Amino acid sequence: MSLSRRNFIKTTALLGGGIAIGFNLSACSKSAPYPNADPTALQANAFLQVTASGEVILQLHKAEMGQGVFTGLTTLAAEELKMSPELITVQHGEFHPSFRDPEFYVMITGGSSSIRLSFEPVREAAATVAAILKLAAAQQLKVAESSLTLLDGKILHANGELAFTDLIATARTIPTPTSVSLTAPQDFKYIGHYNRRLDTLDKVTGSSQFGIDVQYPDALSAVLIRCPHFGGKAKSFDAVPALAKSGVKSVINVDGAIAVIADTYWQARQAASVVTVEWDKGPLAGVSSDSLRAERHTLLETESGKKVEEAGEASEARGETLHALYDVPYLAHATMEPMNALAVVNADSIEIWTGNQSPDIALSSIADATGYRREQIRIHNQMLGGGFGRRIVPDYLVEAARVAQLSGHPIKVVWSREDDMRGDFYRPNASVKMSATIEGNVVTSLQAKVAAPSIMGQFVDSVSNTLLPQWMPNGLHNKLAGLAASSDPAATEGLIDLDYQFPYKRTDYVMQETSIPIGYWRSVGHSQNAFFMESFMDELAVRTQQDPLEFRLARLPADSRRRKVLEEVAVRADWGNPLPGQYQGIAVHESFHTLVAQVVSISVEGQKIKVHKVVCVVECGLAINPDTVLAQMEGGIVFALTAALKGDITVIDGAVQQSNFHNYEMLRMNEVPEIDVHIMKSAEAPKGVGEPGVPPLAPALANAVFAATGQRLRQLPLKLA
Repeated sequence: MSLSRRNFIKTTALLGGGIAIGFNLSACSKSAPYPNADPTALQANAFLQVTASGEVILQLHKAEMGQGVFTGLTTLAAEELKMSPELITVQHGEFHPSFRDPEFYVMITGGSSSIRLSFEPVREAAATVAAILKLAAAQQLKVAESSLTLLDGKILHANGELAFTDLIATARTIPTPTSVSLTAPQDFKYIGHYNRRLDTLDKVTGSSQFGIDVQYPDALSAVLIRCPHFGGKAKSFDAVPALAKSGVKSVINVDGAIAVIADTYWQARQAASVVTVEWDKGPLAGVSSDSLRAERHTLLETESGKKVEEAGEASEARGETLHALYDVPYLAHATMEPMNALAVVNADSIEIWTGNQSPDIALSSIADATGYRREQIRIHNQMLGGGFGRRIVPDYLVEAARVAQLSGHPIKVVWSREDDMRGDFYRPNASVKMSATIEGNVVTSLQAKVAAPSIMGQFVDSVSNTLLPQWMPNGLHNKLAGLAASSDPAATEGLIDLDYQFPYKRTDYVMQETSIPIGYWRSVGHSQNAFFMESFMDELAVRTQQDPLEFRLARLPADSRRRKVLEEVAVRADWGNPLPGQYQGIAVHESFHTLVAQVVSISVEGQKIKVHKVVCVVECGLAINPDTVLAQMEGGIVFALTAALKGDITVIDGAVQQSNFHNYEMLRMNEVPEIDVHIMKSAEAPKGVGEPGVPPLAPALANAVFAATGQRLRQLPLKLA
């Protein structure tokens, strides 16, 4: 792909709250070969092909990690091809420029964008294939195209039908249409109706292949011993006892970590336990969670920060001032399938089998680490046993490639749960000072000042080689990372752009420079900022002696989507009428263009919080597969409830103290409450659903705890005194 300086400058924009880097990729899309190309097939675009045998194959350009894109994207294609989704073969797509996300500029699965940003492109791709097949049939039959109908892999005509396989030769000679018509919403047969998960049977029968399942002839297993202190590296090591163990082939230093290579994973893991390593602790030695929290509190008092949003006149902030300090900890992703990758390195190529959320970023990272070109590297994506943002980072793919490169063997790297817990890219810890001025019982201003490390700063620095042209001067990549850090939109998303009406509103961000590795965690900044905002809204309701629901509604415009979702959840949960011995809390939040309101019902026994029920209302535009939306809300609630009651990663001396599920607990089945989800009907295009179920839970729960006990808990996880 070529990119002129003029086009780069023209399409690089620094936008208020953050940095957006983009360029026109259409030229590369046209020139790049299609993935899994078949010279005998009809393939009008990168998304779909119809083979000579009549099989319709969809390239799944988004990672399936349990969220349902395997079914959702197939449903979109099926609608335009007029065939049942189960008749379409789905393949995990390899990288192609056409699969680059128009908002993120890379091929990535994240931001609850898979369905939202694929809604038109996948349908257009399928409609194009459908149009070509109908043109081919019309040409062969010598009839008007308008007289033909598609149905389940066939073309119906007045005298019978033609199978797709009968049309491929002719279809391959027909020029690709420059425009196509899409099915009108009132004619949808599958979109909004189809509810059978296409990947379920293979998963429950064990035939689905995840990254950890992949085998390769003569592949060896590698276990890496990484420095327990972030940023540290091995100074020296003694591998003599390990090399004496059965099946061990070698022990080598790989970029500061020690790789134990053996015939099997267990052999490598056992041998790793007897390797003695002397570590250089690195730049974060001495850093702790407590010291970082104390530093943030100091920053909130001493630094003005960057003004992110201001609305109204400061002179309107009259009356008594109310302050509240909130804190949230680091959180791990804790995916059920730990990180893994299998790499085969040859003289002129690298192939990797794994489960990853961003093959595009991974290609560049592997190229940088190995010296190979992106074009020499292939990533074969598999099913993911959970992602939640962790598998956007390609560190584990790079590890496998480097061990394979240095050892000369095909290598499978599998992380243990301990590796995973202590080597994550964590949800940032953060503190916020919420403030309001109150005159009588009228809130005259609402302000938030956030102190947190920057995800964007770390992320842009690590992916600039994917996003930015290589001709850029040395050092400019790092400068852009620094600029992105100070303008990180994730730090304040969910605190700004709210339709709550106050005479004066302001939000500021103070960046904390010191941080352990952080990354995108399900719902990102919304996960903590909803807790801050919706908890403080309850505090203001109590302070002004108003019902929490009515306080919110009184500050929302009549046509507000937020108002409608709140009103709906209040009806569904019978707000204000909890069961005897139970107490309710309410919260609403918009993230990824979707609004979710939740009412949590709890009881308290001693110092134990028992959650009985969560009522959830979601407004997400058109629900492509309604059951998937329900499942995503349920999963998000369980995920969020786990974090709100149990999640806490602590750091001492630059090292994470948790190691497994015994001290980083998951919610148990007997702790899961009744969950009642309602989808509001909408004619709008689909919005995100993978993450929006998470943010409202923690504040709704904390607000219910206050209703039950009078204790205002401003720190997660929630613990009663």
